[in-house]
Amino acid sequence: MRLFIISLLATVSGGVLEDDVPLPVDPEALMSVPEIIRHWGYPAESHNVVTRDGYILTLHRIPHGRNETAESVKNTTRPVVFLQHGLMCSSSMWVLNLPHQSAGFVFADAGYDVWMGNSRGNIYSRRHLRINEDSDDFWRFTWQQMAEYDLSASIDGVLKATNQSYLYYVGHSQGALSMFAKQSMDPSMSPKIRQLFALAPVSRLAHVQGAFSYLGKMYDQAKGLLALFGDGQFLRNNLLTRILADLLCDSSLSNPLCTNLIFSISGPDSHQFNDTRVPIYLAHNPAGTSIRNMVHFSQMVHNKRFAPYDLGKDINMKLYGAPFAPEYDVSQIASPTYLFYSDADWLASPEDVEGFLMRRLNSSVLRVATRLSDFNHNDFLWGLRARKEIYDPIDNIIRQDVRRQEIRHVLSAKDGKETQSIKVLYNKKLSQSKNRRLKRIIVRKGVHSSINSMSAAASERSKMKRDEEKS
Repeated sequence: MRLFIISLLATVSGGVLEDDVPLPVDPEALMSVPEIIRHWGYPAESHNVVTRDGYILTLHRIPHGRNETAESVKNTTRPVVFLQHGLMCSSSMWVLNLPHQSAGFVFADAGYDVWMGNSRGNIYSRRHLRINEDSDDFWRFTWQQMAEYDLSASIDGVLKATNQSYLYYVGHSQGALSMFAKQSMDPSMSPKIRQLFALAPVSRLAHVQGAFSYLGKMYDQAKGLLALFGDGQFLRNNLLTRILADLLCDSSLSNPLCTNLIFSISGPDSHQFNDTRVPIYLAHNPAGTSIRNMVHFSQMVHNKRFAPYDLGKDINMKLYGAPFAPEYDVSQIASPTYLFYSDADWLASPEDVEGFLMRRLNSSVLRVATRLSDFNHNDFLWGLRARKEIYDPIDNIIRQDVRRQEIRHVLSAKDGKETQSIKVLYNKKLSQSKNRRLKRIIVRKGVHSSINSMSAAASERSKMKRDEEKS
């Protein structure tokens, strides 16, 4: 076995075996996220932010689409789309399919400034100002701390870098869960999230199926092991695991173990999985998290509650005045929220989404809940139908919001008669033909234009005035 490992590593560094037979390792399996992005012809950036408790997180950015240049987008303010990954994953989740299928690339080509977060403990966020990665103290966290600290540092860092006051947030699984928790306890976050898109939105885990259901049954054992051995990392991702994943799951080998492993957690095979990309998926995932985070999920399945980490009755009584931590109050979420869930998802089940989350979200906040057919938990990221049924609809929703803001900005500009004539045109009861004309005027601008630029607003006012005169 040791000789086999040495041979593999030598092959990666040299490119071929001793007899010059190429090793069938897909190059994307060994690439970092920025390398994957550049591999497909897109620009990539890495930015570091520091949380209030000292963790150094890496954010990955695709500032514009493949067919644009830094010069062509230099003077535009592009709407920011922030993508947050799920449990045991990283920013790689958004770029592992082909460009026309991957959310990161799709949104970049649609005209957005795309940022992708990395939660503490994954392969890209494993540094701390004071604590070494090898210390148990480094791994003493769950998604509760990701919600409390990581999201604040990441969102504030992006807004500062882009000089914007808000962004559009897309969270998958734990990425949605952590934002639900954050807004439930921190009202200052809501104004920064213009719209919240929750894919496979995990909250209360009362009806999970498959392998994840065993987490609840094993809770007492998991809690005992954590108490016995202390905190540490759960499932490390390194060069060797990437090579082995790519070799063992190569599509030419038709190894059912790899796809069966994915489906045992995410839900049944929906027949929209890109089997040729499975080696790439498994080479980059799992990307690492803490044992304590897994125990927290085990608690959620066992207790059937959406609550902070259970610290035991004695400490809970001191902190909360009750033997159990109170559940997060999702009615406090204030950002306009759009849910995408499915009947085939074994983690974010319809029973939990409809029976818990949708019943507790404020009716003025929950804008649309889309129940998709035959999407398992990972299809929201990698399914071949994901673009048409999830990403494109999100793009349309954001575009409409951007246009509304631009029109509102134009109508609120104070420049006398011209502004008044626009207001009259906008509010006037028009004939059907004129109404269609007005709609064409309103939707002319796209997401490439500036939301806040006065020059852009003035330009739009001039166009609207000319169209009004022609009509």
